[in-house]
Amino acid sequence: MRLTCLFISLLYNFCQAQRFGLSNVVSLTNGIIPNILHALSFDYDNVVYSPFGLSTSLAIVFEGVGTKLAEDMIKTLKLDNPNPSVAKQVLRTGFKSLLEEFEKEKHAQDVAGSYNDAHLYSTTKLVPDYQSVLENFYKVSIVHNSTSTNSSEEELQLEIHTDTGVMSHWKDFDKLAVYTYLTHHPSAPFLSEKGVTIEVPMIPQVGTYRAGYIKRLKSQAVELHLETKRATLFLLMPDERIKIRDVLEKMLKENIGSLPASLPLIETEVAFPQFVILNNNLDLSKTLQQLGLKDIFETKSGPVKSIKQNAYFATSFVSVNSVGSTNTVLYKKMPKREKRQIQNTLVFNKPFIFFLLHKPTGIVLLAGLVRSPSQVP
Repeated sequence: MRLTCLFISLLYNFCQAQRFGLSNVVSLTNGIIPNILHALSFDYDNVVYSPFGLSTSLAIVFEGVGTKLAEDMIKTLKLDNPNPSVAKQVLRTGFKSLLEEFEKEKHAQDVAGSYNDAHLYSTTKLVPDYQSVLENFYKVSIVHNSTSTNSSEEELQLEIHTDTGVMSHWKDFDKLAVYTYLTHHPSAPFLSEKGVTIEVPMIPQVGTYRAGYIKRLKSQAVELHLETKRATLFLLMPDERIKIRDVLEKMLKENIGSLPASLPLIETEVAFPQFVILNNNLDLSKTLQQLGLKDIFETKSGPVKSIKQNAYFATSFVSVNSVGSTNTVLYKKMPKREKRQIQNTLVFNKPFIFFLLHKPTGIVLLAGLVRSPSQVP
């Protein structure tokens, strides 16, 4: 009986630690999104990056730095525990739990997740304890590329790669042609933030979604479904008179992952632009330094040379092919019939913010801004 109670107690403590660890990973990942997007908005009209990929990179750096840099990172990133050793252990638990879940889904037809590998360029090896942490908790597959150097002190360079995102159809993709016919929105004028009107092809969705107006953010919002039940696309469109940067500042006080749950479930006809965003070598180093992480990028003593991402997002990638050519030509040849009456209509025809959410945790896999949609990068 005592053994059973002990086992239950250990299991309970393990689950509590896992939940606390996940909570810390979500806070680390989602907490700096508004600041990152705000900073990137000065250089890009359209931009996408992976918040979870970034938090993974930062956590791996955090594991390898000394006490002083670790304390600076805790303060800047607003981690829950001021003790570096405890903070590291908490993050390890959370990342391990989440990455193990992603690995289980790796070969699913509709997949959402993140996967890590690293290349070590040095004739020396990583410190065994550090390598063990990367492999066991951060699920990093490490490839050691032995190199020779003429310098007396060889530089140990670890190049970390994170692959984060979703490959999935839209929910009810087989009905998309019907949706296109019912919605009568083959294209729409999109008013860019610079006041220029652009005609863009629209992707229609009809269904019961969490949708509505978030008054405190002065924005229309909707959560759209994918075939994978593990991810959704959340769109947030500020009122015309409100700048995206103003909304991002307000979002610093928001729990991004819980925003969809605050909206009512309602039958909604949604139309949003078909577009592609491609950012090659998106350098987040400057942005992170602006947030206060200067010392880890110091030229001589800093452990990090740069943090860059190759990021891609397309509203047609989840639906396999383009829907832009499957609408008006067919409609014009069809006999006229009455449009189905939908209770609520929402057209994303102004600049908006998007988040690709991991539903079980509320963690943001991809985040971005659309201020001037186009079908090519």
